[in-house]
Amino acid sequence: MDNDNIFEVNNIFYDRYNPLINKIVARILNNFGQSSDIDDCVNTVFLVIMEKLQQYNETRGSMAAFVAIVARSTALNYCKSNMRKTDELIGDDNIDVLSGPLGFENEVEFDMIISGIFEKLNNSENILFTMKYILFYPSDEIAKIFKIKRNAVDVRVNRLKSKIKKILTRGGITI
Repeated sequence: MDNDNIFEVNNIFYDRYNPLINKIVARILNNFGQSSDIDDCVNTVFLVIMEKLQQYNETRGSMAAFVAIVARSTALNYCKSNMRKTDELIGDDNIDVLSGPLGFENEVEFDMIISGIFEKLNNSENILFTMKYILFYPSDEIAKIFKIKRNAVDVRVNRLKSKIKKILTRGGITI
């Protein structure tokens, strides 16, 4: 492939996935008070994707899912790295048992676990799981989207977490 074609493919890839990557990275970094680092992290996500692209397997999920997992992992690693530099700790309210692995070497296993969870949840649970744990929507925003009270969202999230813990425990994963 010549340089012009590579440039065109990169532009198409960037145009297609940049909004998704920005959304995921912004949600994570805004949650941890680091909104000024979003552009830097988004650029890092694209570099990581290009480095790890050969690990993508279309039989295991869509490219969008692969991109979302890389974006999420990179943004969480970015937060963790910045916290080490400034000796800050994330409060317990921002950490969740379903926050997933922070290292990319675990992403294939993490993808398999997520796929297994999706298979055992119904459609509304899959939507809630995706919004809360993959795209990091806050509960009040989920409540607005579904036109329900925030408390109802929190109850559903707690039930979902309990169900997921049971699924993981049956699968031999201890939380």
